[in-house]
Amino acid sequence: MIKSALLLAGICVYLMLRQCTSSPPTTAPSASPAPATPLPTPLVLASDAPPQILAVQMSDYVLHSGERISGTVVTSTNVTAVEIHLGGRTARLPQASPGVFSVSYRMPNIPFFMRGRYTGQIVALNAAGARAQRDISVTVALSSAPRVPARVWGAATPLQ
Repeated sequence: MIKSALLLAGICVYLMLRQCTSSPPTTAPSASPAPATPLPTPLVLASDAPPQILAVQMSDYVLHSGERISGTVVTSTNVTAVEIHLGGRTARLPQASPGVFSVSYRMPNIPFFMRGRYTGQIVALNAAGARAQRDISVTVALSSAPRVPARVWGAATPLQ
């Protein structure tokens, strides 16, 4: 439980810090393959209609240390905010256009003991405070990048 809370809190902190920087989120394409189906067009609804989440897409649902992750949530046009809820923390996704919310960030270095599967919620809110929710699951895995060889400590060094 503590492992889960720490990882999810860490991911949320990185999302929130990313949004607080002066530069806008990057929209560079991911190295992952393109999704099999295109994202839907946002549904035009009156501002007082219940919000709807039409699609949630991530560049990868298996997260690795140092990997760039991007995500897009497509909603009805009356949605004023999209939040991700993970481990008791909440972060808002920046709005790219009406009904489209996107974020891109680089994963931090994740310790090996944080590996596992985690579930969070994507929440869409309209101006009246009505909400729609969708669960999302991600897996945290060890980095697939090559490892740097460990330094040998205590090796003899010639004295000058």
